[in-house]
Amino acid sequence: MTSWFSPDWAAPENVVAYCTTRHGGFSTQGYHGLNVGMHVGDSAPAVEKNREILPFHERIHWLNQVHGKKVLTLPSDDTTADAAISRSANQFCAVMTADCVPVLLCDSRGTEVAAIHAGWKGLASNIIAETVSKMVSPSSSLCAWVGPAICGDHYEVPDQIAQVFRSFSDVIKPSPNTQKYLVNLPGIAQLQLKEAGVTNVVASDRCTYCEPLTFYSHRYATHQGLQATGRFVSVIGLR
Repeated sequence: MTSWFSPDWAAPENVVAYCTTRHGGFSTQGYHGLNVGMHVGDSAPAVEKNREILPFHERIHWLNQVHGKKVLTLPSDDTTADAAISRSANQFCAVMTADCVPVLLCDSRGTEVAAIHAGWKGLASNIIAETVSKMVSPSSSLCAWVGPAICGDHYEVPDQIAQVFRSFSDVIKPSPNTQKYLVNLPGIAQLQLKEAGVTNVVASDRCTYCEPLTFYSHRYATHQGLQATGRFVSVIGLR
């Protein structure tokens, strides 16, 4: 059981990218494993120890994610955002998730990278297009990796949320429950990447809800009656 793995994508050799699991680490109880979320009620010393074992941990710029569309260009003293771009080997981008969609971006020359936290609110506000527009590289030269997130078979939402994505009919289907729909967030992220001009898109095709022993899943924890769960992180940087 590995504590992190690298995307299977055609990134330049100087691009470092990885996604953690919940294996290993120092957190206990409902956060058991490698929880990196400092905001979810876990012991701060445990989270700090978890973060310190991550590759290039001293270069990671941790975000205070708020389900918005703000994009930071690093270095920055700011932390409140849901995406970050870096062109420096001293600043790694990172997004924490536990069902939302993590998206990593790099250009074909290995000169800039980005990480995006895309929940339904972020997707609705077009945070992916916002991030791509702030990168120097043309979108056609970008490579994207869509990381582990809740799949369309387990993300049930009310009609009013599903209607936000009505233009993406292929990734929305009726739920057995009245006035509920099943929405494929990773599928929407892939479609939005292509709309933004990013054609080289690789999907992990891993579901956080289906793999609760490997990834943290907020919705799975809720369905199990658990009071809290942790966060895993997707990291990207230059070396």
